[in-house]
Amino acid sequence: MDLNSINFWETLKKKVDEAVTIKKRGYDQILGDLKKTLRSNFPDTPIYAFGSRIMGIADADSDLDIYVHLDGNETYTENPTSKVSQNQVKIINSIKMDSGNWKFLDSHGGVCPIVIVRHIDSDIQCDISFSKKITVDQNNLINYIVDLQPIARYMVIYLRGWAQINGLTKFRGYIFNLMVIFFLQIRGKLPSIKDLQADLSPNFGPWKTEFVKLDLSSFNMKPVALNESEVRNILKDFFSYYSEFNYAQLIVCPWLGREINRTMIKAHMPSGSQRFHDLVVIYNRALVIQEIVHLNQNKAYGITQSELSNFKVKCSQMKMS
Repeated sequence: MDLNSINFWETLKKKVDEAVTIKKRGYDQILGDLKKTLRSNFPDTPIYAFGSRIMGIADADSDLDIYVHLDGNETYTENPTSKVSQNQVKIINSIKMDSGNWKFLDSHGGVCPIVIVRHIDSDIQCDISFSKKITVDQNNLINYIVDLQPIARYMVIYLRGWAQINGLTKFRGYIFNLMVIFFLQIRGKLPSIKDLQADLSPNFGPWKTEFVKLDLSSFNMKPVALNESEVRNILKDFFSYYSEFNYAQLIVCPWLGREINRTMIKAHMPSGSQRFHDLVVIYNRALVIQEIVHLNQNKAYGITQSELSNFKVKCSQMKMS
């Protein structure tokens, strides 16, 4: 989608409208079917939908992220416990026994294990997680921010398509969510996450997953107008900013909402965070994008220097187009 194309605005608005329709669609049948499927092993278990479909940035082929809240009093751990592995096996077995509603596709372990399935009636692929509700809380915060400054939705939807066209496969939707939020904070269009969590206490280990819902006027800010000129200009500004960003020294840090050196981030971490492993965000990686809630995580950990250089080149081309 060329920024200078005469069809730019019409095409982007259509994609945004489709994404908002997907968001409003509701997924009660899928969640209800999953609740029935898991009932024998996990009765009365809360189940939540989250991810790109719920945030209004998805397309028709996007997966649906689902969280099964197996432990209402979950405690913070860095690594999966044996109970998490046992629960994964139970979920897989339940899915396989209900072949009328589900097709089992795959499963992954790791820090946040998932079970990948396809819901038969809707033909939607679902990624089921069940070990950390923080994933849902992260989604809720981003969803609130995108609704607070709706131009963020236009930007992320454009950037996802742009990245796909340009072969920037590691720059996925969630990474663009964080990069867009940070960019808008830098430009004075969004408050920092720290400001949204001021005076709240940590509720998941050292992290705060809750936030205060304030409107932009509380921060002397206004919504950016949603018209062709504003969206085109702000996207060009985004490309210009990230084409010149000092990735070797700075962190993309929505939590603080300002540029900060890698060597300084540890000093700004919340009290209590130091008792866990060394911060992933200060590791020697090409790109550091600090997670919005789980501040020990670098969401761009897997992006190589070569991939980052390609991203910068593509951004430079866009700012000059």
